[in-house]
Amino acid sequence: MIWVHCGEAGAVASTRSLVRRLYDRGDGVEVLVTAHPALLEQLDDLPESVITDLLPADSPMRARAFLDHHAPRCLIWNGGDLRPALLRTVAASGLPATFMNARVSGVIAGAARWIPGAAKSAVQAFDTILTADGATATRLRRGGVSAEAVHATGPILEDPVPLAHDANELTVMVEALEARPVWFAANISAAEVTHMAAAHLAASRKSHRMMLLITPADIDSGPSVANVLRDTGLKTGVRSQGDDPTAEMQAYVADLPAELGLWYRIAPLTFIGGTLSGGSVTSPFDPIILGSAVIHGPRKTPHDVRFERLASVEASREIRSASELGIAVGTLLSPEQTARMALAGWEEITRTAAITNDIIDTALAHVTGERRTR
Repeated sequence: MIWVHCGEAGAVASTRSLVRRLYDRGDGVEVLVTAHPALLEQLDDLPESVITDLLPADSPMRARAFLDHHAPRCLIWNGGDLRPALLRTVAASGLPATFMNARVSGVIAGAARWIPGAAKSAVQAFDTILTADGATATRLRRGGVSAEAVHATGPILEDPVPLAHDANELTVMVEALEARPVWFAANISAAEVTHMAAAHLAASRKSHRMMLLITPADIDSGPSVANVLRDTGLKTGVRSQGDDPTAEMQAYVADLPAELGLWYRIAPLTFIGGTLSGGSVTSPFDPIILGSAVIHGPRKTPHDVRFERLASVEASREIRSASELGIAVGTLLSPEQTARMALAGWEEITRTAAITNDIIDTALAHVTGERRTR
């Protein structure tokens, strides 16, 4: 059995991805997932055979009983929420253990950060510590943790799974758009519709054939979104009403469910809805993995880390108003610009795939009988 602990809300997606990959790679592997109750509820779509449990009360006796009951062969601890008594028991048992996405805030709490040896004591159970930033790696090494055990990998996030699409519809839509410049406004909140229209009108001054594709966050609001766009002067078609894109249209409301994967594949540039005027925000990794560069507003929760990673390699552009959006679309919507951004984003989000593979290889090796020496 491989034990995976999800220590914080920000680790839910990467825990889910890690567990799925363990099952894909391991023939008959058993996985135990632990987390706080609220986090376990978010992990409700794991493979059916996954065993889930809460961590025991943090005492040596309860920790020993927990390990005896589940008998894991190795531990992967993802994120914060370190339990001192439990991890001392793990260390004493010789259980191989890896700590991924380690951050100072999750390793050493409050005043303990200034106690000599606190860092080393907190992570003594782990053979390998993969830190989410260089500052944490430096702090751990200065605190006496073996330099060989600490690796500043940056945040290890989920492996994006490309959204599905209908291949026939992709062919039809590409032909209908006739190689026009296209940008996609995805999951747009009601408050953002007029901003999208204003941005498109501004960007169209550079390219009068430009087309705005727009999917509303409320998928049933397509016709009303179209009316708003028409009120701004845009000739608009509505997919749910049977319209196909035509040469006369300036905007096209793509309001059929589960088609984001189709439009991400078509549009070289995507604006992430909800980031400008508020609303539900989808992961920017979804368009990037399908070759679409990203523009977004300042509201990035709960995907702040993902947006930061894309920004670090110039795979995305942040704007703060509709006027800035119009300028950004007009500037970025060229094959060279969008291709460069999308490639940089793809390389960044797949960068840690090799690290995750190493974590999985090590865990599977322990399951087959290899043991570490401390």
